[in-house]
Amino acid sequence: MKVHSAKTVKNKSEIYEDVWIPTQCRRCQSECAIRARRVNGVVVKLEGNPNSSVGSRGGLCPKGLAGLQVLYDPNRLNVPLKRTNPEKGIGIDPQWKEISWEEALDEIAAKLKKAMDDDPSKVLIHHGISASTMLGFTVGLLLAGLSTPKGTPEIAISGGANCGNAGHFTNAQFYGAFCLFPDWKHCNYTIVFGTNAAYGGFMQYANRLAAEALDRGMKLVVFDPVCNNAAAKAAEWIPIVPGTDGAVVLAMLNVIVNELGIYDAVYLKKKSNAPYLIAPDGRYVRDKETKKPMVWDTTASRAKVFDDPGIGDFDLDNTHEVNGIKCRPAWQLLKETFKKYTPESASEVSGVPAATIRRIAKEFAEAAMVGATVTVDGKEFPFRPVGTQHIRAAVTHHNAMHTVFAFELLPHVLGAANVPGGNLSVSVECHGYSETGLPFMGVKPDPDGLLDVAGKWLLPRTWPLPDPIKPHKDLLPMFPMALEVPLLGISDREKLLGEAKIDPDFEVIVNIASNSVLNAPTKAKTELFKKVPFIVDIDIFPTEFNEGFADIVLPDTCYLEYSDWAGIFAQFHSQPHVYEEPWCFHITQKVVEPRYSRRHSAQVAIDLLGRMGLRAKVNAIYNNMLHLDEARQLKPTEKIEWDDLCDRVVTQHFGPEHNWEWFKKHGFISWPKKVEETYWKYFKDVRVPVYWEWMIDLGEKTKKIADEMGIELPWERFAAVPQWYPIPPHLVEDPQYDLYCFCYRDPLHVGSATMEQPWIDEASRMNPYTYNITMNRTMAIQKGLKDGDTIELESDRGTKVQGVLKLRKGQHPNMITIMGTAGHWAKGQPIARGKGVSFMSLLENRWSDLDPISMSLEACVKVKVKKVT
Repeated sequence: MKVHSAKTVKNKSEIYEDVWIPTQCRRCQSECAIRARRVNGVVVKLEGNPNSSVGSRGGLCPKGLAGLQVLYDPNRLNVPLKRTNPEKGIGIDPQWKEISWEEALDEIAAKLKKAMDDDPSKVLIHHGISASTMLGFTVGLLLAGLSTPKGTPEIAISGGANCGNAGHFTNAQFYGAFCLFPDWKHCNYTIVFGTNAAYGGFMQYANRLAAEALDRGMKLVVFDPVCNNAAAKAAEWIPIVPGTDGAVVLAMLNVIVNELGIYDAVYLKKKSNAPYLIAPDGRYVRDKETKKPMVWDTTASRAKVFDDPGIGDFDLDNTHEVNGIKCRPAWQLLKETFKKYTPESASEVSGVPAATIRRIAKEFAEAAMVGATVTVDGKEFPFRPVGTQHIRAAVTHHNAMHTVFAFELLPHVLGAANVPGGNLSVSVECHGYSETGLPFMGVKPDPDGLLDVAGKWLLPRTWPLPDPIKPHKDLLPMFPMALEVPLLGISDREKLLGEAKIDPDFEVIVNIASNSVLNAPTKAKTELFKKVPFIVDIDIFPTEFNEGFADIVLPDTCYLEYSDWAGIFAQFHSQPHVYEEPWCFHITQKVVEPRYSRRHSAQVAIDLLGRMGLRAKVNAIYNNMLHLDEARQLKPTEKIEWDDLCDRVVTQHFGPEHNWEWFKKHGFISWPKKVEETYWKYFKDVRVPVYWEWMIDLGEKTKKIADEMGIELPWERFAAVPQWYPIPPHLVEDPQYDLYCFCYRDPLHVGSATMEQPWIDEASRMNPYTYNITMNRTMAIQKGLKDGDTIELESDRGTKVQGVLKLRKGQHPNMITIMGTAGHWAKGQPIARGKGVSFMSLLENRWSDLDPISMSLEACVKVKVKKVT
């Protein structure tokens, strides 16, 4: 490639550069492989990379295509800004003043240093979830860098508790995975619960593989209140009342296990804790010497430790006496639990006909082909061609953890997990590049034989669970099964923390790539932000958050203006999971230089900590996070040069011949998967927890702490077997509030970051549903409403929103829906401003609304509707 200096070009129309640059899209967490075409220093086109398996092999979704309009948006933040108006709040003019980077970083570093020296928990790091894997390393650097023996900064994830707070934990417990999908190359029957993932939304590789499976003849059944993108492609859409999925699944399990007697006994005996003997108190019967859980060997007619190599066969069905304790296998407790949930009782709460529940359960169980085998790459495996999908909507409720517990049991009782045809972990068993063995990730057993995640992952280790401990600031240490405790999003936060004798205030908030105000514009949250003495926001656009509450705003770079190696660490998320798709590890590279004085947030974090005299600590943190070997480690006084750090990471993982320059040219490295990486279940001596014995001790320990702090929770939820509980909207008795309302994700959008792009906005205005409130046509007619009416929704808690009504047939009669996180009012986003409806303005979650185990927010609300005259 020959590139000429622009100064030597005499004819302005001359094309002196026309190149394609491989990189990654970062418009959402999917991080698809893309190519950027740059002509004369200007990016003129983005498209999917057909040579990479990370994505749709050449296609690109509208969000990705509109990345050009992010890069060149004239409304972007370009320089550091300082608030001159001391008043804060929604709609308040910040009266920005341009300042230099030096002034901005000096002031921010001074504020952080003061808070860190006093008590690091007075600092809140608030971040989004859509800005790329690299954000996790940036936030991780700040958290570790600002931590001292006095404590650590608090962390809040914008949108996290409205995503997979429960689902990701249970994915880890049952699959060692952050995400999972069916084995679409071989799956014949998939049931989807309230998600569009793979049927228009989320990972493009998943959309591609699911489309191929449907074309091949896979049957798709979707339980959802709305005929969404997934349901529109399904063989059968089954409308359901929000928050009742768990009741339906437990009824299906009852039909499959107790009525039909279909289950994979071999899998349950050898790959789960179903045969573990349970005492009357719900705990394992343990060997006195080894403390290991015990099982009953039917061949020897006596109890043995679960991993005794001499076990002839495991009992699943009978009562025994061991060490003077009457006990029985966990499987019996599960079967008894399932019996409580009949299709008739589930039908009463869900609206799904009992006959439909029975039929779908029977079809699914028979499609699992329990007992069948298949040979792949010369190795024989159980063949279980059925799958399930969940996250987000079905598990963003007060009953989230128990609901997703039931979801996970559905394929596991049939043995359809990490075997051909069944549900597969998204790439948790990776043995690495042949020359280096990196990146490596693998599952292993814990002392009780249960699946434990090993290697790199997005989140801290989820298993074995740490004991709950009394919190200093945030409540997260009390709830080890929660990925976040979203106290910022509840209206009674100050009352809760005050009664618990916890200081609710922060001195500094560092907000990165998050629009927390639009995500939950509650009075309690905005009042909290008003009280914080100093807030810094790092973003690429003006937002409702920074206009209303930030003291200093720093202009970030977008993904076409920076380089990083984070894609190497994203195999848990963006890697195609099927055996037929190769490993494919990408880098992101700078396509154009940042314009104006924009600066990458990762570099800002390094600069801030460096100003605080923490360079040696920064370098040690990166050495640890990146697992750099001795030759590549940063020395304590060494100044980080970003491309050099990128080079250290890629050469460590893939050898010196694959240095940063090699990756800039090729974009990614790829090699075939091993069959034991994809279908690892029968290669690994691990079991999954179909019975959650740990919940008993966890509940008792958490209750002891909570009682000391005056915190109330429904303690019966800490149960070892799945249950179904109603969500708060089910309990609203006032007949005025007769409709359920929730939000859904439009594949055109992600979070609140996409409405500002003109192409996406134009497509959204063409779609009759995206910016409007939708309602069942028959129900609307009964209420005297018609298409195009301006209506007002009022929740049982007094919150209100208005919007234009759009009627549709494909929606549960008792449902109203609103798309995503819309309703922008920021002056700095003129395209997005005034478009759509702010569903989040309807939510007023309280402490009692949170799932007591996963801390998931309740994302449904009961409303009444009236026409605005």
